[in-house]
Amino acid sequence: VDNHFNMTRFSRRFGCDHQKTNTGPRKQPGGTPLADLKEIAKTCELLGQRIREELGMKFGVHAHLGSQIQNEQETMFLMENTKPENVQFVLDTGHITMAGMDPLALAKKLGNRVIEYHFKDTKREDRGGTKNVPKPDRDMMNDPYFYPMGEGGVDFPAIVAYLKSINWRGHLNVELDTSPWRPPKESARITANYIRNTLKLEL
Repeated sequence: VDNHFNMTRFSRRFGCDHQKTNTGPRKQPGGTPLADLKEIAKTCELLGQRIREELGMKFGVHAHLGSQIQNEQETMFLMENTKPENVQFVLDTGHITMAGMDPLALAKKLGNRVIEYHFKDTKREDRGGTKNVPKPDRDMMNDPYFYPMGEGGVDFPAIVAYLKSINWRGHLNVELDTSPWRPPKESARITANYIRNTLKLEL
């Protein structure tokens, strides 16, 4: 708690209004044990409350492939066992999809509790949540599962329409972990054109 609190206090000096954190490496293939989930929820609640009360900032947990909070059961346990004012959520459309969840459905379930989005696309066949969760040893340079926006299975127009419908305000971050088949600059250009021309968002 002290480590993350001190990092948050440091970031506030640069104008940051919230702190995003992952939950450490996944310990076993079967998922995070209930006892660990309870401890994670307790720790996040303590950290989030301290960040809110002492720094006036928000705290968001990032569900991430290969971390202790990866799938829907783990994600919802954490959300249901912490207070919304202390623990918010960072929704990564790529990681959520590749963990077997539908990012649009999760966005609607959590609403304004999501304080930050990471926009990443996936294969078309993974739309709504993959049936084949990638293992940690998968080679992203030869067999990637994230793609430039607009080329795959994430329904970004529906997500953006939903965010507008609830007057959502927060950070939309665009990410692409690898670009094995074209220069990264070209992948960035594809994504930028999609954001401007299809989603009608300003960059």
